[in-house]
Amino acid sequence: MIKKYFLLILISVSVFISCNKENDQDQGNGSSGENKWKSELKIEDIPDTPIKGYLNGKEIKIEYMNFETWRGSGDNVLNFGDVIPKNKCGFIETDNSFHLIHKGGEIKTGELLKANFDQTLDGYSAFYIVNGEAKDKKVTMQWNCALVISEINEKTVKGKILMCFKDDAKNRIAGSFEAIRCNN
Repeated sequence: MIKKYFLLILISVSVFISCNKENDQDQGNGSSGENKWKSELKIEDIPDTPIKGYLNGKEIKIEYMNFETWRGSGDNVLNFGDVIPKNKCGFIETDNSFHLIHKGGEIKTGELLKANFDQTLDGYSAFYIVNGEAKDKKVTMQWNCALVISEINEKTVKGKILMCFKDDAKNRIAGSFEAIRCNN
């Protein structure tokens, strides 16, 4: 009888520890199943929630989004940051931000999918910036992205994005956005 009781306690403790480990792995991956970091993406994974960013395990509130078209180089850039510039389309010196760039090419309406970290998209790159005490730190590493641009007009770009970076902190940005257009 004591052996059965001991075995029952051992099984209960094992289940409890297993459940806690599973919860630990899921921390920082969004609440109620949304905005999760994933190594393999599909367009359907993009949450239909307002945009949120996660840097180093903490949520950052995205305050400013812009879509830049660079006249000389033809680059197109989507920028998502936690600081609003003093001037519309102005330069931001110290922010936490995410950036998706298409060098020498347009970002058009429709879907764009870089499903996994090993896949490449000609001309596309991504990085994030972490605001530090001394200065900002630009971080470039493997990334994936699911992007849907639903509308581009003279003043705004509307869409939704899920972009994850292959790092231990599971840095990412996800959700719906409306970015202002900036021609530089």
